[in-house]
Order: sequence, then structure tokens, then C-alpha cells
Amino acid sequence: MAEVRDDVLLAAQAAFPGGDLAELAAILGLYGTEPYERERERVQLAIIALSGGDRDKLRQLVRDAKRDYRDVLAWQQLGPIPAAEGKKMQDEARSLIEKWGKK
Repeated sequence: MAEVRDDVLLAAQAAFPGGDLAELAAILGLYGTEPYERERERVQLAIIALSGGDRDKLRQLVRDAKRDYRDVLAWQQLGPIPAAEGKKMQDEARSLIEKWGKK
């Protein structure tokens, strides 16, 4: 497990008031253990912000970041997609998949 910086711990403490700081540090410390897991502190701070104080979501975001840390950074930067826009994007993707499947 990677060490968690003080500024990350302070952010975790603010997002999870009364939470077990050692447990939060252990969860966050799972990200940044591999050489391809870049921008450790930035990603950990994004994970905390996106978690909304939900421990299960924190764990899921760590798993997501380990798969591709850029997803977590993009989610934080872009914010949530409005439902109508998300549906439009899904419809466009389905249309492309349909076209690709036909010769």
C-alpha cells in the first residue's frame, strides 16, 4: 500500500467527518502502488471529491482509478452529464455500433 500524503488525509477527514482515518488511508493507499498508476495525490483527491462521503463509492472509485486513472480525473473535471445528453450519446453510440455490424 502506498503512503497517503497529509493533504489527502485532511481532504478525506473533511469528506468523511468522524470516519476512521486509518481505514480511509488504507482504501486510498490502494491507488498508486503500481508504476502505471500515475498522479497519485491528484487522483486520490479526485476520488475523495467524487465519493461524496460514501465509503462504498470511495472503494469503487479506487477500483476505477486502478483500471484507468484518467476516467476519475475526467469525471471530476467534467462533472455529471445531464440525463438527456447522456441518452443522446448512448443513442449515437448504438447507431454507430449498428452501422459497424452491417456490411
